[in-house]
Amino acid sequence: MSTVAVKRRSITIDHNELRKHLEHEAFYSHILDLTIDGAHNKVILRDLHRHPYKPTVLHADFQRVSETETIKMKVPLHYLNKDTSVGAKAGGVVNIIETDVEVNCTAANLPEFIEVDMANLQVGESIHLSDIKLPEGVTLVALLQGDDHDQAIVAIHAPKDSKSDDEEAGEEEA
Repeated sequence: MSTVAVKRRSITIDHNELRKHLEHEAFYSHILDLTIDGAHNKVILRDLHRHPYKPTVLHADFQRVSETETIKMKVPLHYLNKDTSVGAKAGGVVNIIETDVEVNCTAANLPEFIEVDMANLQVGESIHLSDIKLPEGVTLVALLQGDDHDQAIVAIHAPKDSKSDDEEAGEEEA
């Protein structure tokens, strides 16, 4: 069994600049350039601790990566045609189940986000992980674990009526 030497280093980052970057979704799933003592490092944001009620970042963990290194990252899902899909136009209710997915890829192939097109989604249908069109070199971690992990990420349900079925049956008899 081999051991890997982990080099940890504490750094200080300007809080206001960090908060400004955290406002952008891409910061969480992007390869970042971090300069430490004049040396440029390619890093990803691994963990972030915020104060429970103040707009303050308490701690951030960054991990160095190389463009050829395989990494696991959560990547946000962007749903296209959500309001104009066939099912939504027919009065269906859109239920977004997942807002991000964990991917396995090289740092060079890490997508900023993954688009899911809902244009042809009908009422009563759903889109599963296996239906997502992935960029080249990107795989979904859940699908590597087997077909039983192919969960739905978005669905369109029929709207619930304001009257229950029992009330409607009573009205039809009267």
